Amino acid sequence: MRAGTTKPGASLPVPAPGHPWPSDALQAALRRRPSLRRLLKKLTLAVSDAGGKLYLVGGFLRNIVEGRDPGDVDLLVTGISYRRTGDVLRALSVEVPGIRKVVAAGRHFPVHRIAVSWGKEYIDVSNARAGGRSRPSRPGDAPDSGDRAAVDDAARRDFTINGLLFRLDPDRFVEGGRLLDPFGGLEDVRGKRIRCVGEAADRFREDPLRIVRAIRLKNERAGFVLHPATASAIRRLGPRLLPAASPDRLSVELVRSLSADPSGTIDDLRRLGLLKILLPESGRNANRAGERIAARYRFLRRSLGAPLPLPLLLGNLLADLPPESALAAARRLRLPDLRSVASALRSLQILTHPEALRFPRAETESALLAMEDARGGIALYRAVRHTGGHPARDLNRYMRKCRTRPFFINGIWLEKNGIPEGPMRREILLCVREKTLAGKVTRRIEAVRLAESMR
Repeated sequence: MRAGTTKPGASLPVPAPGHPWPSDALQAALRRRPSLRRLLKKLTLAVSDAGGKLYLVGGFLRNIVEGRDPGDVDLLVTGISYRRTGDVLRALSVEVPGIRKVVAAGRHFPVHRIAVSWGKEYIDVSNARAGGRSRPSRPGDAPDSGDRAAVDDAARRDFTINGLLFRLDPDRFVEGGRLLDPFGGLEDVRGKRIRCVGEAADRFREDPLRIVRAIRLKNERAGFVLHPATASAIRRLGPRLLPAASPDRLSVELVRSLSADPSGTIDDLRRLGLLKILLPESGRNANRAGERIAARYRFLRRSLGAPLPLPLLLGNLLADLPPESALAAARRLRLPDLRSVASALRSLQILTHPEALRFPRAETESALLAMEDARGGIALYRAVRHTGGHPARDLNRYMRKCRTRPFFINGIWLEKNGIPEGPMRREILLCVREKTLAGKVTRRIEAVRLAESMR
């Protein structure tokens, strides 16, 4: 294998400070997406002709350094105004195949969004923001004066691994481009650290959502840790700042982090004092609740593998709460797929508290039959019982037993016999089924007599 290349999916070599960044991986990523490569080459030349410079920024570069799929493309333009950038993009859409439309987007931070025809992706093009206050992390990282605007914009980003920039060259494209790493993002990738750009407290005050994003970025990357200064700022400021974060955006970050590493996410939230903020319904024992939630996630991952289905992932988060409180918390946190989560929690309540049921055998069977994911629902029940130190029933064996007992009457029979739909019909069905499963009703005639006696 040539020097500077890696096997597919392997981590890219991270250069030591002062060493040139291997652009082979960037070129390879763009060769795999020829339509994107063609668009970027044209755009680089058009921005240069207008007096500006074009940079690849953010997660696209970070993912390439980490050996991940590059994902969505974010671009930064310096040297020309937002309006002029829009003019350049709209003119380009006429001559470059594949651009469906160019729209202005963003409420607080305006960008131009390019919709392309070769996929569902969008390309976001922003203009450099002035006023970055953080300085490069090492004197040798100071940029050329021509890149100062781009570095000032990077100073307003959240974390160093997102603060990478690659200036595209209008003549030689990637080959003549230059990687800028003013805040030590490459070193942090090598050291497996999530670290804020500049002062962590300032970054979190600018956008409290970054508190949960830091945890999500850590848990999406095996072996990564929060930099001590970043963790300290979260612990100190998180309880006060996090309630101001947008619930909808917070939900996205939380679910992504849980999907990547559910027990690790809960452990981080608990240790950093944030779980009691996100789940005040857990009361004064948030730490103990967090330990139970994390233990159940580990049990579920051992039982089912990864990733966990979304209703199971979120149902476990709320499993310790009474049903009404759990649904209120799910709505407050803007959790997705609320109907499936609510269904999973209702089934769990029935399975874990049969002593509270009037018809425990029949209602247990009904809950199991109603589950969208019976295997997952049973695994969640077993996790709750296991972490609570209680024995679990063999529900798979119970279902096999239920299948040997026929349904002597059903809703159609009740309707034909003049029993209207409603609570009475449900009670009759459950009562007959309960006695059938208990062995007290063994023939259809006995079931019919029981049902008629309850009219």
